[in-house]
Amino acid sequence: MPFRRREQPRPITFEVVDDLDDGDDLFAPQPGGWGAPGGVPGVHGTPLPDGAARPGADVAAGSPGEGGETGAVSDPSGSDGSAHEDAPADLRARKRRRVLLAGVAAALVLVLGGLTFVDVVRARQAEALLRAVPGGVVGLERPPRELWTVDVGEAWPLAAGELFVVAAEGALVAYDRATGAEAWRRDGLGSVQCGASGGPSADALDARSVTCLGWAEAEEAAPAFTLPPSTVTVLGLDGRTMAERALDPARGNATVLSTGDLARVVRDGRDVVVLVEDARTGEVRWTQTVPTRTSDSSCMAYQEDGATVGGWDEVQLYGMDGVLMLLGCDVNASLSSDGTVLSTALTRLEQLRDGRLVRGGLTESELLDTDGTVLWSAQGELMEPLATDGTGPPLLFSRRGPGFVALDEAGGERWTFSGYATQVLLVTRDVTVISSYPGAVAVDSATGEEVWAWKDPAVGRTNGQVAAAFASRGGLTIAYSEDNGAQSRWVSIDVADGSTRWEEQVAVDAWSLFAVGGGVFGTRNGTVVAFG
Repeated sequence: MPFRRREQPRPITFEVVDDLDDGDDLFAPQPGGWGAPGGVPGVHGTPLPDGAARPGADVAAGSPGEGGETGAVSDPSGSDGSAHEDAPADLRARKRRRVLLAGVAAALVLVLGGLTFVDVVRARQAEALLRAVPGGVVGLERPPRELWTVDVGEAWPLAAGELFVVAAEGALVAYDRATGAEAWRRDGLGSVQCGASGGPSADALDARSVTCLGWAEAEEAAPAFTLPPSTVTVLGLDGRTMAERALDPARGNATVLSTGDLARVVRDGRDVVVLVEDARTGEVRWTQTVPTRTSDSSCMAYQEDGATVGGWDEVQLYGMDGVLMLLGCDVNASLSSDGTVLSTALTRLEQLRDGRLVRGGLTESELLDTDGTVLWSAQGELMEPLATDGTGPPLLFSRRGPGFVALDEAGGERWTFSGYATQVLLVTRDVTVISSYPGAVAVDSATGEEVWAWKDPAVGRTNGQVAAAFASRGGLTIAYSEDNGAQSRWVSIDVADGSTRWEEQVAVDAWSLFAVGGGVFGTRNGTVVAFG
């Protein structure tokens, strides 16, 4: 099968033009002879006297020397032992030659320096792109090593700007994402649930604040699902309080949205009322009423000790990937971030990286705009690749039989991969890499034509599942889950030809791995681990 060539440096053509005072050509014949100023025999067209050897002649090759002997080297001294007087040198020609050579050298330095500068700029641009795209990492040219670890207990780290924020044991602690050093700590917040918010997008790297919901200590022993949070605190990324207020319990339960607002939900009779309010001021952004379904079943809420209580009027609200999900007695609905009702049944809803939504199941899927408008539908389950380097086309993939169909932005079919496939690992400008037994297959991103196939060296001795994939400069790193999550196996592949760059066993749960800001992180036994 043909291998894709690596990108080669583009040829650069340049011309060096000397600008001399008199406009003379350095290599034009010069006037004069033995007695003329600057008239060096045999140089610049100066005629040689009869019987004289041309300077620089290869005497070893048989040039006639003094006395007519072949191969003899001329004696620089006369027969009386005195040295011959050197002919006058053309100083201006020598100066011009030095100017010309210096100009060529300077031009070469400028060109080579320019190439180096361009390479540095391109490398920085590629790294900046990798830091911003899903699954993009800077590094992993060699096996990973642990950079730092931080104990977080059972809490999950919240990425916010250049920080990880952890809420545990009544404190909110922020750690520097690059070093793992503690950046700041806020004690006395009690039981809190936080979300990063306030940026121009839902991306955690754009976050400008951390919004935390708090529950009073006296309410911790209350039955589950019966008490809404009592306070909201908005913190800047420097740990200082930007806003703090009590929440109106009449508005019901709450969750933090990526926009920095709070979503609230409460029962109004049997209907469910959802509203979104400004976290800092309480100003209502919008309100939506969601009707419930008619059911004869009794609704119960379960406590941690196994006891049950009447829970027909309780509704849980979850903010997941830009979608609000309602779950309660006779209600199972999904809303967009602007209040549009997307579904009133238990349906798969997932937000894509560009903000659009996928609704559907295994047999048919719909692509929705951010306001809930149906853009197009396709057979099978719609999905995105696990990783991208930011250069690839905006392809979505629909599962058809054992393989995939690549779809463009309008839902048109670009190409079909009919072989056995489990996941789309990576999309770049040149290739799309698909997980397929016994390893992976790369196809041309434009045509679907196979470019290379990679065989997993562990086939036959392990049955690990692909849990994560990361894109780096010219590489794809796949993390397999092994040993019931206690170990993971990382394999790095060169995307140019499908060769294995390295393979390493890493003591971390592969399903916990995630990429943020160009780094790779995971959890292990109550700690956050940073890899590089």
